[in-house]
Amino acid sequence: MSSPTSNLEPACRPTTLRANSSAYFQGQLKNIQGSTATPQEDEVVVTEDGKTVRVKHSEQQYQIPADNSVAVPTATDLVATLFYTGKKPQDITGTEDEPNEKLPEYVSDLAIFEFIQTIDALSVPYQKSKAYHRVLDNNAQQPKVVEIAFTLPKMLELVDLRRHEDIWAFERKWGVEVILQKNDVFRRYKRLAVFDMDSTLIEQEVIDEIARVIGVVDEVSAITHRAMNGELDFTQSLRSRVALLKGAPASVFEDLKSVITFTPGARELCKALKALGFKLAVLSGGFIPLANYIKEELGLDYAFANQLVVNDDGTELTGELTGDIVDAEHKAVLLQRIAEENGIPLQQVFACGDGANDLKMMYKAGLGIAFNAKPTVQAEAPCRINTKTLRDVLYILGLSEDEQSQLI
Repeated sequence: MSSPTSNLEPACRPTTLRANSSAYFQGQLKNIQGSTATPQEDEVVVTEDGKTVRVKHSEQQYQIPADNSVAVPTATDLVATLFYTGKKPQDITGTEDEPNEKLPEYVSDLAIFEFIQTIDALSVPYQKSKAYHRVLDNNAQQPKVVEIAFTLPKMLELVDLRRHEDIWAFERKWGVEVILQKNDVFRRYKRLAVFDMDSTLIEQEVIDEIARVIGVVDEVSAITHRAMNGELDFTQSLRSRVALLKGAPASVFEDLKSVITFTPGARELCKALKALGFKLAVLSGGFIPLANYIKEELGLDYAFANQLVVNDDGTELTGELTGDIVDAEHKAVLLQRIAEENGIPLQQVFACGDGANDLKMMYKAGLGIAFNAKPTVQAEAPCRINTKTLRDVLYILGLSEDEQSQLI
């Protein structure tokens, strides 16, 4: 295999700063500045690939633009967003490949070339795909985030491609994560974002923080860990954990506001999405007092979570729940309800979470993102990302760093 530093002709890397023009044919010709020149007829020819084009007008020669002059070619079915993380994604077989050589700590041209080769090799019968790529993070020499559009290999569905062992092998080798989506209008123009709260919008698990106050954090966190990995029924595990909170002061939620740490990039992501006209919601298996606080802090439109019962004099938690339990099924129902209330097709919704109880809403949405999720969730989620900031979700939506800077 060639060295990562070998002189490889890069794939199509269009210039990012471009002007757009929309031209509408009005059915007539008008002289400019009073010119009386008579327009000459164009010469029409058929090119080798069967296209009919005009190639001459007023003695000026016209040419078909080269493929690499087009900013976003449309003859592609899928788009892959490649994030360099330097990590080896969890392999469900429990094995890891050791690299044979020192590889670049970025998404190199060689990695891009090999990704396209990997896709081509999956075509049955073999067919070389037409692909393009662009750097999203303003680092043309050593990009950390690259978008590649390509043709879906025949005989494969998107869900199969996401789980294909060749894609996982590529990720392990190059230390990247690949997010695959349909390259259609709904990919870039989403309108509703739905988030889990604990370990997604915020870094803590709220129930563990309440347990810490009354000295039962080890017992509660052990159950939480198993529930988020999908090892326990969520509703049953929630009731078991809440029972351990009996006697906690009712003021605990107000006290926890000073402890809560927002996930890096959460504020920037929500600000950018609001600027784009998104509706935003938090659907939490946690508790409504803090979900409402998160809603207020991030400017969300909706907050749904579980409600703890307080004793008659309002001083302590009883260790019981009241109202609907926001479990996996209810999160999916709420997502669909919010979308319908706002007239938003599910293709224009994305859902982001980290636990097993987020998987159903991820699959209900047009795009489901597991953010720094539990290993079993990463294996099942439509896509996963393990980076340091939630702002990276904007790259998945196709927004370059320049575009993000205009929104934040």
